[in-house]
Amino acid sequence: MRASVIWHPALPSPALPSAGTVHAIRVAGQALALWRSATGQVQAWEDRCPHRGVALSLGRVLGDRLACAYHGWEYAEGSGRCVAIPAMPHQPVPGKVCVKTYAAVERQGMVWVRLDGEATASPADDSPGEAPLRFLRSIAVAAPRSTIDTGLAAQGFSPAGPCQWRGQKAGHVLRLWVLDAATDWCLLHVASEATPSDANTGELFNALRILRDRLAHPRS
Repeated sequence: MRASVIWHPALPSPALPSAGTVHAIRVAGQALALWRSATGQVQAWEDRCPHRGVALSLGRVLGDRLACAYHGWEYAEGSGRCVAIPAMPHQPVPGKVCVKTYAAVERQGMVWVRLDGEATASPADDSPGEAPLRFLRSIAVAAPRSTIDTGLAAQGFSPAGPCQWRGQKAGHVLRLWVLDAATDWCLLHVASEATPSDANTGELFNALRILRDRLAHPRS
């Protein structure tokens, strides 16, 4: 029996523009550098340069490469292999120098990352035929993951997969993915199973603000 494929929500897709921003995030305790290459592909790499250990999220995107901020070593999209060392332009690059890379895909307006093994499925492959979800927004909640999970259950949400909850607010069926961004706060990525109408978008977003407050300050 094939092991379950676990994809973690990382960032909304619009947070990674083609301009070359590199984001430092944590996914399930793993520090990652997320960036988009000139080809449009999202890259999820270990946030550590194999040369001197400097955070790659401090670097800059050079087309289809990511350059470390310390010595400028350049690593290629996809493989993470070092392809250029500015200080040694006429010497061959050591073939074994490579950044650890992770599978990353974009679905439902989100960037998803898989931390274990190769990418053999996409985040929605466990629900064939399901209608596409409409990503709404990400909500920061100042509470640990355990508090968030308990609070969502108390608000009538039910587990719907790894890091995922399903429930209703303001007449909409919602999916929430919980990302434990730090020890004392989380990000909730919210999507709807139907496109909200202009008439009730304000009501829905207000319900989400109330939900955020109740999760951050549960009643004793």
